[in-house]
Amino acid sequence: MSFLFPNKCVACGEIIEDGVSVCENCRKTLYRIDRQCCKYCGRDIPLCGCLGKNNYFFRNVSVFRYDGSAGKIVKRYKMGKITQISVYICKELSMLISEAYRDVYFDCMTFVPVSRVKKLFRGFDHAELIAKGVSEILGLENTALLKRRFSFKPQKSLHTKEKRQKNIYGKFRAMKNVKGKTILLIDDVMTTGSTLNECARVLKAAGAADIFCATFAATYKK
Repeated sequence: MSFLFPNKCVACGEIIEDGVSVCENCRKTLYRIDRQCCKYCGRDIPLCGCLGKNNYFFRNVSVFRYDGSAGKIVKRYKMGKITQISVYICKELSMLISEAYRDVYFDCMTFVPVSRVKKLFRGFDHAELIAKGVSEILGLENTALLKRRFSFKPQKSLHTKEKRQKNIYGKFRAMKNVKGKTILLIDDVMTTGSTLNECARVLKAAGAADIFCATFAATYKK
């Protein structure tokens, strides 16, 4: 079975021994974020440039720094919907959520939806699949609460938080009644936090009590 379906590193695709997910070389650049991190954005405090007091979400936690192997994992996952990578991301994110939010009761969880164009191009919504996997592990209700209202310029093409905030504002709408609910919002990567914040703003405007976020990785300013 291993000969027909060999175990591969989730970051580089190299064939590796069974029972591990990341090869030795990629583990060297897989930077797990210390749990003594910023209480707002979830980044390591020495590297945090957060203005979290202005966020609509209460807190974010991220498993890894995006630079290095974590970035490779996300890119390979988005390119190919590789089941092994999806399982790895969901497992790591679920463990973090269980630890960081162990004292929080969530009414439900949701995700940041991709555009219709991206979903048609890739054939799947990567954040939706991550949320589905995490919900199965943690036993939380997962439901689509947000919809993109219009297409807009890709956030990754904008290099300042101000431009990202302006670009994303008003581009989502809430689809269901969330009055009084405490919601866990899932995405793959947090860059400036503008997309998470806009989604949280919309959910809060729809009546949500609190929004907590969780992402597989977080970027850092160079």
